[in-house]
Amino acid sequence: MTNTFRLHVTGRDGKVRESDARIDVSLLTILRDAGIDEISAMCGGNCSCATCHVYVDVGPSLPGPAIEESEMLDTLVHQTSLSRLACQVALSAGISALRVEVAPEE
Repeated sequence: MTNTFRLHVTGRDGKVRESDARIDVSLLTILRDAGIDEISAMCGGNCSCATCHVYVDVGPSLPGPAIEESEMLDTLVHQTSLSRLACQVALSAGISALRVEVAPEE
Protein backbone atom coordinates (compact mmCIF):
# COMPACT_ATOMS: atom_id res chain seq x y z
CA MET A 1 0.00 0.00 0.00
CA THR A 2 1.28 3.46 -0.90
CA ASN A 3 1.76 6.41 1.44
CA THR A 4 0.88 8.95 -1.24
CA PHE A 5 -2.21 9.99 -3.18
CA ARG A 6 -3.11 12.40 -5.97
CA LEU A 7 -4.40 15.78 -4.73
CA HIS A 8 -6.60 18.01 -6.92
CA VAL A 9 -7.20 21.47 -5.44
CA THR A 10 -9.42 24.18 -6.90
CA GLY A 11 -8.46 27.60 -5.58
CA ARG A 12 -10.73 30.59 -5.13
CA ASP A 13 -9.57 31.76 -8.55
CA GLY A 14 -10.97 28.57 -10.13
CA LYS A 15 -7.52 27.31 -11.07
CA VAL A 16 -6.94 23.60 -10.44
CA ARG A 17 -3.61 22.51 -9.05
CA GLU A 18 -2.54 18.88 -8.88
CA SER A 19 0.22 17.26 -6.90
CA ASP A 20 1.14 14.09 -5.09
CA ALA A 21 0.68 14.21 -1.34
CA ARG A 22 1.46 11.96 1.60
CA ILE A 23 -1.25 10.59 3.86
CA ASP A 24 0.43 10.76 7.25
CA VAL A 25 -0.40 14.43 7.98
CA SER A 26 -3.52 16.62 8.19
CA LEU A 27 -5.17 17.99 5.07
CA LEU A 28 -4.10 21.47 6.21
CA THR A 29 -0.43 20.44 6.14
CA ILE A 30 -0.92 18.77 2.77
CA LEU A 31 -2.46 21.94 1.31
CA ARG A 32 0.33 24.10 2.67
CA ASP A 33 2.96 21.70 1.33
CA ALA A 34 1.23 21.90 -2.07
CA GLY A 35 1.64 25.69 -2.07
CA ILE A 36 -2.01 26.54 -1.47
CA ASP A 37 -1.65 29.87 0.31
CA GLU A 38 -5.33 30.88 0.31
CA ILE A 39 -5.93 29.16 3.65
CA SER A 40 -4.86 31.24 6.63
CA ALA A 41 -5.59 28.77 9.48
CA MET A 42 -5.23 31.59 11.97
CA CYS A 43 -5.64 29.30 15.00
CA GLY A 44 -2.75 27.10 13.89
CA GLY A 45 -4.91 24.06 13.22
CA ASN A 46 -6.72 23.87 16.54
CA CYS A 47 -10.34 23.82 15.26
CA SER A 48 -11.12 27.23 16.71
CA CYS A 49 -11.28 29.70 13.82
CA ALA A 50 -12.65 27.97 10.67
CA THR A 51 -10.25 29.88 8.40
CA CYS A 52 -9.16 26.58 6.84
CA HIS A 53 -12.66 25.90 5.45
CA VAL A 54 -12.60 23.73 2.34
CA TYR A 55 -15.02 21.61 0.36
CA VAL A 56 -13.89 17.99 0.19
CA ASP A 57 -15.24 15.51 -2.32
CA VAL A 58 -15.85 12.94 0.37
CA GLY A 59 -14.83 9.41 -0.43
CA PRO A 60 -15.67 6.26 1.48
CA SER A 61 -12.38 6.31 3.37
CA LEU A 62 -12.91 9.71 5.01
CA PRO A 63 -14.70 9.76 8.35
CA GLY A 64 -17.21 12.55 8.95
CA PRO A 65 -16.47 15.57 11.14
CA ALA A 66 -16.29 15.25 14.91
CA ILE A 67 -18.69 17.26 17.08
CA GLU A 68 -16.23 20.15 17.59
CA GLU A 69 -15.66 20.49 13.85
CA SER A 70 -19.39 20.28 13.09
CA GLU A 71 -20.11 23.03 15.61
CA MET A 72 -17.46 25.26 14.03
CA LEU A 73 -18.77 24.54 10.52
CA ASP A 74 -22.28 25.52 11.65
CA THR A 75 -21.05 29.10 12.16
CA LEU A 76 -20.07 29.50 8.48
CA VAL A 77 -22.15 31.33 5.88
CA HIS A 78 -20.73 29.28 2.99
CA GLN A 79 -21.18 25.85 4.61
CA THR A 80 -22.29 23.00 2.35
CA SER A 81 -22.57 19.24 2.77
CA LEU A 82 -18.95 19.03 1.53
CA SER A 83 -17.60 21.52 4.10
CA ARG A 84 -14.69 20.47 6.27
CA LEU A 85 -11.96 22.20 8.24
CA ALA A 86 -8.67 21.18 6.65
CA CYS A 87 -6.98 21.07 10.06
CA GLN A 88 -9.38 18.32 11.16
CA VAL A 89 -9.26 16.02 8.15
CA ALA A 90 -7.01 13.03 8.79
CA LEU A 91 -6.30 10.91 5.74
CA SER A 92 -5.87 7.18 6.05
CA ALA A 93 -4.17 4.55 3.96
CA GLY A 94 -6.05 3.37 0.92
CA ILE A 95 -6.97 6.76 -0.51
CA SER A 96 -5.74 7.19 -4.09
CA ALA A 97 -7.06 10.67 -4.93
CA LEU A 98 -8.79 13.60 -3.23
CA ARG A 99 -10.56 16.62 -4.67
CA VAL A 100 -10.61 19.77 -2.55
CA GLU A 101 -11.96 23.25 -3.25
CA VAL A 102 -10.95 26.24 -1.14
CA ALA A 103 -14.17 27.72 0.26
CA PRO A 104 -14.98 31.42 -0.17
CA GLU A 105 -13.51 33.68 2.48
CA GLU A 106 -15.93 34.37 5.32
